[in-house]
Amino acid sequence: MNAKSKTEMILKWIAASLLSAGLIILGIVTGLYCDNEYVVAVVPNGDVEITLEYGTAYKEAGAMATVCGTLLQKEAKPVQVQIQTEGDLSQVGTHVVRYVAEYEDVVGTAYRYVTVVDTVAPEIQLVSDPEKFTFPDETYVEEGFTAQDNYDGDITSGVFRSETREEVTYTVADSSGNLTTITRPIVYNDPIPPVLELKGEQQISLGKGRQYREPGYTATDNCDGDITSKVTVSGSVDPMRPGNYTLTYTVKDGFDNVVSASRTVVVEKEPGAPIPPPAVVVPNGKVIYLTFDDGPGPRTPELLDILKKYNVKATFFVVNTGFIGTIKRAAEEGHSIAIHTKTHNFRKIYASESAYYEDLYAMQDIIKAHTGQVTTLLRFPGGSSNTISRFNRGIMTRLTKSVVDNGFQYFDWNVDSNDAGGASTANEVFHNVINGVSKRQTSIVLQHDIKGFSIDAVERIICWGLENGYTFLPLDPTSPGCHHGVNN
Repeated sequence: MNAKSKTEMILKWIAASLLSAGLIILGIVTGLYCDNEYVVAVVPNGDVEITLEYGTAYKEAGAMATVCGTLLQKEAKPVQVQIQTEGDLSQVGTHVVRYVAEYEDVVGTAYRYVTVVDTVAPEIQLVSDPEKFTFPDETYVEEGFTAQDNYDGDITSGVFRSETREEVTYTVADSSGNLTTITRPIVYNDPIPPVLELKGEQQISLGKGRQYREPGYTATDNCDGDITSKVTVSGSVDPMRPGNYTLTYTVKDGFDNVVSASRTVVVEKEPGAPIPPPAVVVPNGKVIYLTFDDGPGPRTPELLDILKKYNVKATFFVVNTGFIGTIKRAAEEGHSIAIHTKTHNFRKIYASESAYYEDLYAMQDIIKAHTGQVTTLLRFPGGSSNTISRFNRGIMTRLTKSVVDNGFQYFDWNVDSNDAGGASTANEVFHNVINGVSKRQTSIVLQHDIKGFSIDAVERIICWGLENGYTFLPLDPTSPGCHHGVNN
């Protein structure tokens, strides 16, 4: 490079430098007099997202705002902040708080978000009367209830109610989905005591030696119905010892209401006069008394159908079996219903005279309950000649006399079908009966209607008897007695 060219280059660089410097200076000077751009900064105090429980007062924390220029005004200076709220901060929901600051038409804005929530469950109040109760056979009657919510107010109409036998459940939800459930136990009670009524007189006179016969009693309850079977009797009567005896009758219902009554039995010093037996009527001609022990059984209705077919009447010495209701039909169709035993438990029945009479009268009451009739016909369990009672020496001798003295008529038998012994088929029963009947004018035949094969023989026995001139009759108090020789 020659000297001339080098000089020209240097001059050009100097010129360019001067031009750049001038432009810079011009820009600075222009900024000093022409800059009008500011920055307004707004900053909320505290959290910009707040959650409040409904009913809690909102406390405004405010905000700070500053302004600064882009060149000359480097230090920030405060600016007044305006607060604007969007929405009702007393209501559930999310609300916006806006903070606005303005400086020479430059606006700065910031936001705070306030969420009001309702997490408080509603409250159910039950109207309750501490004295109220429901009878066991009645339906619970609602006492009343209200539901209040801290946000929604009265929401009683929104309560859902469900009821079981034991309790009532109440459920309600508020508009925020808060759920409340409570229960009310249903109180059942029955303060009304049973009604206990004694049959017969409250004071009974009894001749010495006469067995006391309980006239009976009934007990009913407004809720439990007939509770006669729950009556307990305390006290006893010794017919051999003169004096006053008190019998106390007590019954309790299902709610422990107890009622009692008493009866006085006076045993006189003088013996009681025996009850005269009815006059015996001896039927003319040949007579068969068909008698059936230990029933009724499952096939007794079939036996009744056979008897009805031939218009034959029989006698049933009954036990308190599971088919006892059958005796109602038997009585209505003209058959004699007589007492055998309630329990057929020899050890219990023949433990004492009082034990026997307790069983006897109990069965008499059962018969009356089903037929409406009071019978005085009886057959001793095992017959009057039984020996199984010998564990209580002499009891059959005493009983065979006392039952007659007390107005009963007992019947043994003089023809045995042997259906409770060696016979096991209808044919055997048939032949045993006709062989026995053909030897006498008046026959009291022993059969058991709990034996199906014995029932199977009845129609043949009836047909044979009718063909051979026999009359079939039921036993009654005037029928000729048939008594075995007493062996105890």
